[in-house]
Amino acid sequence: MPNNLNLKNNQIAAPVNLSLLQRITTWLSSSSSHELVDAKSDEFEKGRHIGVDLKQFEIDKWTDLRVQILEIIWGRGNRLPGDGEFHTELFFHHDLSSKTKALDVAVGLGACATMIAQENFTHVDVVESYPELLPYLIQRIKDKKLSPFISILKNNLNDVKLDRAKYDLVYGREAFFKIKNKQLILQKCINSLQTNGQLIFTDFVLAQDASDQKIFKNWSAREKETVYPVSIKHYEKLFNGFDVQLMPPVDYSKQYIEYVNAGWERLKQYLETHPVDQEFVNIMAQESDLWLSRVRALRSGKLKFVKFHAIL
Repeated sequence: MPNNLNLKNNQIAAPVNLSLLQRITTWLSSSSSHELVDAKSDEFEKGRHIGVDLKQFEIDKWTDLRVQILEIIWGRGNRLPGDGEFHTELFFHHDLSSKTKALDVAVGLGACATMIAQENFTHVDVVESYPELLPYLIQRIKDKKLSPFISILKNNLNDVKLDRAKYDLVYGREAFFKIKNKQLILQKCINSLQTNGQLIFTDFVLAQDASDQKIFKNWSAREKETVYPVSIKHYEKLFNGFDVQLMPPVDYSKQYIEYVNAGWERLKQYLETHPVDQEFVNIMAQESDLWLSRVRALRSGKLKFVKFHAIL
């Protein structure tokens, strides 16, 4: 998001007669506002504030409109920042082919899985912790005629049963920070690798193993669910208990923020050319607030976006 997006209190110093689009723009670019105003509270002043229904947004609830907004921000098939070039750099820089067997542990709307299936004819098993996302994924697979290449496994990452020594590649975007027992999940993923198989994933990690920092509390509160981030050192200790070669972890925090900024610009362009209603504003504002907290935490240096790569 833009560097001047530094939202902090409930008041927006804007003329009462501003249009909804102008009020949204004022809120997004304000250097003095952050907390969202509840449209049902006494503090909400119609025509001046962006009022949102604070009780409506649930981070684990996926609706057609929320998916639409996510794809406006991040691109078709994406619910997280990044494009095909970024995904290739993170996960797919080695040779993939029709003989490759891969597992996506956090498939989301399917951008990564459909990309490698379409470009390399790779067979991909996928796992998704939010079942409400599966209909969107299934439709994307059908639209791209990739059903022969992509199989959806039952259950979330905690509960899914994986075959031993099946995959050449296990990969996934930011999922482990929401999992408490990381050792168990890492062991499950490593057991599913063939000899010389690779486990590659990205995650939010702490600069230090301390969850009492203010920045952590602010960030975790906006995640609206329990999160269990650990440090790079903690991950390294976990990997030391497995018979794998851990490559040096890579900090992609700067690039991640750049992709968030690019998504923010796409949203601004959309708002300039499309009418939006209050329901759109509710979800857009809450989603923006979530990503603002992530970017702030990353900019502080106390939270990092890191890639881990282990080879069996």
